[in-house]
Amino acid sequence: MKCINCGAEVGLLDKTCPYCGSVNLESAGHRAEMKKYQKRSEKTKSAVKKSIAENVPLVVSAVILVLLIIGIGVAFYVEDEAALFSHWANRRESLKKSEEFSKKLIEYLEAGDYTGFVAYKEYHVIPEYEPEFQEFEKLSNFAYEFSQTMNSIERAVMYGEDAPRYGQESNVSSCRRNIDMFYYEYGKLENEPEDNYQKYMIDMKEQMDTALTIYLGLDDQEREEFLGSSMNKQEVYLEEVLLGE
Repeated sequence: MKCINCGAEVGLLDKTCPYCGSVNLESAGHRAEMKKYQKRSEKTKSAVKKSIAENVPLVVSAVILVLLIIGIGVAFYVEDEAALFSHWANRRESLKKSEEFSKKLIEYLEAGDYTGFVAYKEYHVIPEYEPEFQEFEKLSNFAYEFSQTMNSIERAVMYGEDAPRYGQESNVSSCRRNIDMFYYEYGKLENEPEDNYQKYMIDMKEQMDTALTIYLGLDDQEREEFLGSSMNKQEVYLEEVLLGE
């Protein structure tokens, strides 16, 4: 920018010409505009600071909430992954120790503890479909039905009329279904070729026959009649015995 008096170069912020001392009129206008913009800028900054200060608690709460949600999600993920990792670790361990675990399973069978057999297999995640344990596959499925049926009978007998509301009917229905399924599965096994574990299946059936006699008052003939009757008749009988209705 040039001085309007002497033509020398002057700066935009120079109040006077450094050469002739003339007042720099353009500089005065520029400085006035600068002060106006600075004032607006300070006002805007002040408003922004005030807004931020007023919203800090809300922002902090929102951040904490987001972090909490993320933390819960991570916790569930870790828990699921830990359970899955434990499952596969136990499964690998059972395959490594297949000979030792197979002997233990046979000990349960020899003792007639089929519920213990199922519990041991599930606790160690023993995969009966793998070659190392495949000899137990058919027996494992039947033992599971045996365990479920025994548990449902004992639960229905134990609670009886004292079962929680809606629990009575549920216990009776569960008991009926499991009994029906157990004898249905046994009927299928009777038609299959015998193997080394057939005697345990027969023993499970005899134990179940005894349980129905002791707990439900069904002798051999009555048991056959019960199993051959309709679902409704079976449940009516169980309600009479278990609930006194």
